[in-house]
Amino acid sequence: MYVSQLEILNYRNFKNFTVQLKPVTQIIGENNIGKSNLLDSLGLIFSQEVSFFKRRMLDISDFNYETILELKKAILDTSIEPKNISYPKIVIKATLKDWDLKQEAVITDWMSNSDFTEATLTYTFAPISSFDKIEEITLQRQFLQDYEKEIGPEEFKKIPQSEILILINFPISKYHYRIHGGNQNESLANAYHLNQLKFELLDALRDAKSELSASRNNGLLFRVLNANEETDYQDLKKRLVGLQRAIEQNVAISGIKNRISEQLDKISLSTETSNNVVDLIFSLPNVSDLLRKLSLIYNDNPIKIERNGTGRNNLLFISLILSFIEDPERAQSTFFRIVGLEEPEAHLHANLQNHLASNLEGLIKKEDGTYRKDIQLILTSHSNHITTKIDFDNTVVLHYKNGNVQAHYILDGFGTTAEEKRQVNYLKKYLDSENVNLFYSRRLALVEGISEKLLFPLFYKIQTGETIDQSATAVVNVNGLAFKNFLQIIVNGFHTKCLVLTDSDIGTQSENRAQELKNKYDGVNEIDIQISQLSTFEKDLINCNKSGSGKTILCKVIPIVRPNAGKKYVEELGTNDIDIEEYFALIEDYKSEFALQLSLSLTEDQSGFSIPKYIEDGIKFLDPLM
Repeated sequence: MYVSQLEILNYRNFKNFTVQLKPVTQIIGENNIGKSNLLDSLGLIFSQEVSFFKRRMLDISDFNYETILELKKAILDTSIEPKNISYPKIVIKATLKDWDLKQEAVITDWMSNSDFTEATLTYTFAPISSFDKIEEITLQRQFLQDYEKEIGPEEFKKIPQSEILILINFPISKYHYRIHGGNQNESLANAYHLNQLKFELLDALRDAKSELSASRNNGLLFRVLNANEETDYQDLKKRLVGLQRAIEQNVAISGIKNRISEQLDKISLSTETSNNVVDLIFSLPNVSDLLRKLSLIYNDNPIKIERNGTGRNNLLFISLILSFIEDPERAQSTFFRIVGLEEPEAHLHANLQNHLASNLEGLIKKEDGTYRKDIQLILTSHSNHITTKIDFDNTVVLHYKNGNVQAHYILDGFGTTAEEKRQVNYLKKYLDSENVNLFYSRRLALVEGISEKLLFPLFYKIQTGETIDQSATAVVNVNGLAFKNFLQIIVNGFHTKCLVLTDSDIGTQSENRAQELKNKYDGVNEIDIQISQLSTFEKDLINCNKSGSGKTILCKVIPIVRPNAGKKYVEELGTNDIDIEEYFALIEDYKSEFALQLSLSLTEDQSGFSIPKYIEDGIKFLDPLM
């Protein structure tokens, strides 16, 4: 069994969001896109932990900000009748499918389709049934009217709307949560059946040191150890037999007892029923007391957890929880468990990240290669090493489109034709730890080679005043002419803006290629194809800087790239303009070195340097505010 679809309404940054999930799903995307919020939303339904029970009573900050703003603006607008204003509710709906016979006994009451192949659980946080919204809205409007009278209409008009909206109360105390199964909202999910479903979250801010010691009841190690029956540890108690006798015979303890008795004789009186003799008794500990004394050690030369590096403890922490959930024969019955693993790369170097990622998927697979039905793994990551090791079929990207968060599987939209299969194979090969950055950005620039990749970020900053990182722009070198493979991802539904910078190749056998590419994607609003005026990027660059300050910069660079020929060329050039073909001939076999030296020179001083027009137009497409 697994959660096949998750729908989220008005929860944090999700206003109206739907994502398909798989037995193993990797979720990636830029910071603050909602990866942690997605995992938390699952916890509101499936977690049995005390911390999540408390979280189910949400705060105002858990509501989507725009939703609250829309409500307050509606209340402020007195032309809208109170009966036409609705207070928002948070709804999180999880669809389950592909269960076995044992799991079917748990989810039978939650069936939600006519052929009984799907079941749903829905968390709702909404006003209680006795809440009178008309009365509440009337009170809020009256409060504002009274305040306007108090300070006067003129002063009231001076208050910004944003501050007035803050004055409007949101009745969070009138809200309550419920979890129901199936499509009948009034049918509450049975608590006993809900308890058979679990959610384990290894969050990004996990405290590995404290979790790896059993001294705390809610610590991970204690929960793992305590999951077994007490009879499994009964043989440990046999080791304690005779300890009371040993305590009585210990000289040091006997001395302490005698000294206490002596002091009691001085300050207390013996009676017929009592005397001042004291003793020490050993209380046989119960199983939980024994378990709290345990903690993990690691390696051939074991040391305390507190002395381990954070990376090693992180691996121990992940291994501990995975070993717990991986054992399907454990005594504590759980019919289904979701494991949310946030940023497994924390504190790990690249080789360990690669090794961990290569084995994650196998943790919940059976020997025949099929997925186990009792575990679903959902992980989030910012690591390019981990991202590229998980199958792209299981990788979903969260991204903004038209102001809302949307989900897109990397390989969504690719069919089964020979051409599409070739494109998928290409992407799996070339979406490496560098190029996968395109999925963490809001804008994308595809370039033909290393020269454009080195120089485009500088051109972007010269033109916009921002770095490509500040504007969340990724630059991907497609190594020649593989634009279509990357552009198909955009066509299939990912990203908002993608710029392509390509050479015109005028005078060559492929001179029609660039225009054909432009024609093919002219109808796609998210894609802009910009073609060099001359045959190559470098020639356009030389052409717009053949005189003036631009010439000075190019003449400074060429002797570094070609110490002999370049120096001779500059000396012979004198005050004449740079000849495009002659200069290009000097750098044609040294393009990457030329781009590197030019980028270093422009980093120091770019005054008077001109950017080719087709690149300027492309940057304007990416940043329309320019």
